[in-house]
Amino acid sequence: MSMNKKQAPQRGFTLIELLMVVLLLSIVVGALFSQIERAQVRYKVEDQKVDLTQQEREFIDQFTRDLHQAGYPSVAVYGGTFGLNSFKIAAGVWSISSTDLRMEGDVDGTGVQSVEYSYFDGTGWSGPGPNPCPCLRRSATAKVDGVAPSLQTAGAAFTQVQNVVPLALQPIFSAYDKNGSPVDISSTITDPTQLAKIKSVQITVTTQGLTRDNDVHNSIQVSMTGMARLVNN
Repeated sequence: MSMNKKQAPQRGFTLIELLMVVLLLSIVVGALFSQIERAQVRYKVEDQKVDLTQQEREFIDQFTRDLHQAGYPSVAVYGGTFGLNSFKIAAGVWSISSTDLRMEGDVDGTGVQSVEYSYFDGTGWSGPGPNPCPCLRRSATAKVDGVAPSLQTAGAAFTQVQNVVPLALQPIFSAYDKNGSPVDISSTITDPTQLAKIKSVQITVTTQGLTRDNDVHNSIQVSMTGMARLVNN
């Protein structure tokens, strides 16, 4: 004859145990979302840095190409037949300061062009949307026969690097002589004797992103430097 065994009572989770589980899950999920949010911030920051780097690299590459061609073709190429005001002759770098550089040269194989690099602080800007300057601008136009270099690029279209860090923190252009010693260009140099001493020019551009890096609570900045020798100047 079998005897009925008394079943042991079944226990569930207590309210305190459930609350502990919810608390632990909340901590884990909160930490997970925090890492996801931080990853999104880093992605946006790095994406801005890539854009800033790309525009700086393209601009500096153009600058070095221009400087390598500054002064070509020279008066000597045509045996002195044409003077510096001829559209066939490139005057080379004829004006330079820590913020501006003006030159002539056959920079793209289509003939002599007048090229100007100039800093624009944004004063008087009237375009649509927010002011993208301070900017570093490049303008180029075909050299006009018989026109002085200082009038060549007036009103020419330009490309630019936007959101340049103000110049109080860093000059854009630096010049060096044949021995690598700095040449003072804190004020504009146009004297041919002084310009002849300059054998290489360095450009430094630092741009700043439109938003801040909330991860480190600082501005997003990218700085690049390039240098070119004046082969024909």
